Amino acid sequence: MSIIDYIEISFIKGVGRKTIKKMQERFGSISYVLKNPEVVKEDFGENLFRLLDSRSPSYRKQALKEIEKAERMNVGYVTLEDNNYPPLLKEIPDPPPFLFFKGDLLPNLPTISIVGSRKHSVYGKSVAAKITEYLTENNIGVVSGMASGIDSIAHSASLHKGGYTIGILGCGIDYIFPPENKYLYEKVEREGCLLSEFLIGTKPSKHTFPIRNRLIAGISYGTVVVEADEKSGALITARLANDYGRVVFAVPSNINSPYGKGSNILIKEGAIPIVELEDILENLPFLKSNKVKGEVNLSEIEKKIIDAVSHPVHVDIVAEITGISVDRLSVILFEMEMKGLLAVDEGIVIKSV
Repeated sequence: MSIIDYIEISFIKGVGRKTIKKMQERFGSISYVLKNPEVVKEDFGENLFRLLDSRSPSYRKQALKEIEKAERMNVGYVTLEDNNYPPLLKEIPDPPPFLFFKGDLLPNLPTISIVGSRKHSVYGKSVAAKITEYLTENNIGVVSGMASGIDSIAHSASLHKGGYTIGILGCGIDYIFPPENKYLYEKVEREGCLLSEFLIGTKPSKHTFPIRNRLIAGISYGTVVVEADEKSGALITARLANDYGRVVFAVPSNINSPYGKGSNILIKEGAIPIVELEDILENLPFLKSNKVKGEVNLSEIEKKIIDAVSHPVHVDIVAEITGISVDRLSVILFEMEMKGLLAVDEGIVIKSV
């Protein structure tokens, strides 16, 4: 099981997330690396070989225990090698080697993050809800951090509209934090997805939340900051999103408001101000076509393909995700192009706007 290999290698001090990603990209399998540690010498050096070769057998035993805990609790898991690992998250420099989740993980549904401070104004609450409803109407999932305040408003508004939301936790998947979000936690688990890179039993701390923030930024095409003060973790998320090449939006705030100074600073630094809801999809135009999905009669095969191309992706990857041979897929893609459902440009499949 690749999950055991990924947990085992994550226990080795000196082998970080960036290195694990690079090894997975180079060799395709962490299991292969652990069984044949000498293969890393040429590309990664003697020091990494020694770390892998001399690792403690206790790491494997502990990894097995972690999976036993997850399975007892009916917690799902996914690794960098799996097709249902969120594709955008794989692109960041230090993606989690593995993720634990509860609920339905829909890796190909496009998402946008909505973040902000725990303390907010009535205006901030209203705007967060309206932005969430707009995204939900366009078949876009909403990501946030399950905290009090703007995070909770975004999750709740998405569920209220029958949308899909991902709550990314700054603790183990078994912890409900803050405790007052118990009902929301359970509702997201039933109707959306809870996601954590931390081992079961990991308590929330001032160190875990900044780590969590990079997942919120990395899993989404864009990040919307509704209201945030100058020291808000939402600003960390926004700046990480910018580093990852994602689109950063901010809701302009009254300059006299103590809640939105950080949002205004982001706009000053280059974030796109949301003056009207349409500003979001105007800056992410390839997501506009999601609304079409429910208005066109699609065959089951066409639905599979549409789900696989929630973001621009190579034909070979579409074939791998859908299980359709490349030759047959080429014919189907041509027919879908004729219907105006998508476009194929130099092997990259893009849903039509």
